[in-house]
Amino acid sequence: MKILLLENIHPNAGAVFAAAGHAVERVPHSPPRKVLAQGIGDVSVLGIRSKTRVTADLLERAPDLLAIGAFCIGTEQVDLEA
Repeated sequence: MKILLLENIHPNAGAVFAAAGHAVERVPHSPPRKVLAQGIGDVSVLGIRSKTRVTADLLERAPDLLAIGAFCIGTEQVDLEA
């Protein structure tokens, strides 16, 4: 599985996924919307913090997405109804 961790999520999160044999990509910031939309197609797990917005149109571009981890307080940045 491909794991995408954004916004400086703690390195231990990536290490746990990598130790389980998953491909981990870490991005230290919230990428521009267009860049994220282009790169999310093969992502299975998306880890975000408070700056990244996950909308219905972004989710439509992520057919392999199984889970979103919100490493922050709250989930208002994720369209939970999509």
